Amino acid sequence: MATVILVIDDDPLRLATLGEALTTDDTTSVVARTGEDALREMRRGIAPDVVVIDLDMRDGYAVLIRLECAISDTVPVIALSSEPRRLLEAGIADAVLMKPFEVGQLRSCVHRACEEPRAGW
Repeated sequence: MATVILVIDDDPLRLATLGEALTTDDTTSVVARTGEDALREMRRGIAPDVVVIDLDMRDGYAVLIRLECAISDTVPVIALSSEPRRLLEAGIADAVLMKPFEVGQLRSCVHRACEEPRAGW
């Protein structure tokens, strides 16, 4: 069964790019432009194995908090931001990446998240 990666970003181009870049033979990306879209996907039965969220969204931190309440404690969260203070706010995330970043860096974070239990982060 493929690993499900939930990608949340309000920038349509970046969302499409990340969704495509993270989809492989072993992974499926589900993309959402808002926190509400992400939660709607989860209500439809999507159970993410990893969440990638852009904290630079207008309500990025609030979405992160809502998702933390909705996902299992075992689901790793990777936060993205161009602002260091937002990454500091993301203390509940398991990994953070400063924008701009290389897609390979994000793939490595996702791979690590899939390979190691959340407690090991």
